[in-house]
Amino acid sequence: MSELIQISANELKFLVKRSVEGLGFSPGDQLSAGLKAAAAFQLGLANSNLLGKGLDALSSDISAPILIASNDQEMQFDAQGQSALVQVELALGLAFAKAVPQLRINHIGAAAFAVPCLMNWLAQPLSRPISQQCYALYFSHHSGAQRCVLIAADGQLLGLYQPLHQVVATDELLLCMGQADIEGVLITDGADLLGWRERCLDQGVYLEAALLERLKKMIQASFVPETEASRAGAGPG
Repeated sequence: MSELIQISANELKFLVKRSVEGLGFSPGDQLSAGLKAAAAFQLGLANSNLLGKGLDALSSDISAPILIASNDQEMQFDAQGQSALVQVELALGLAFAKAVPQLRINHIGAAAFAVPCLMNWLAQPLSRPISQQCYALYFSHHSGAQRCVLIAADGQLLGLYQPLHQVVATDELLLCMGQADIEGVLITDGADLLGWRERCLDQGVYLEAALLERLKKMIQASFVPETEASRAGAGPG
């Protein structure tokens, strides 16, 4: 088993942000990836293995999830293999704008990283729907089991469930709007999830040493090689 290294959530956010920068993503994608990674670790929804897979799936050549089907009941997107560390906001935003009951994203990697994105989105007063309802987000856990996170209309976590039946494929995400009753077993309630996050704020999170080294190497790709021109342009302004 790989050695575990304790770091702060802010350090993890910085490492992922700079690593995504090195892959050629926009500043918005860089910040989003860092925030989602740190929050998912704090909530116990991600580990080193999932983050590694999420990084593996990233490609700056993929611009956005593609809308492949839409009707009054569901919108379907194809993420083209991209992980939920980036760009998942684009599909969520369109689904909210259309107010469809279900959003399904196929071919998405590390879908658990969409959970902090949805929480933050709903927490913004201008983004909240007029009707107060719950949002059930289904995905495959890093253990391989099905999971569902229930989130209130204000972005507060209500619970983490294990569905009784398979709802999504391994590389699929399903958001059901207005679903409050989950056909599954409650694993952790919202208070315990938030308590875990508070403890992580004080005690930090744990990364495998190999992943930490990988992130540091990826950051090197974001550095501009030193040249006469770069030195001339260095400094404030």
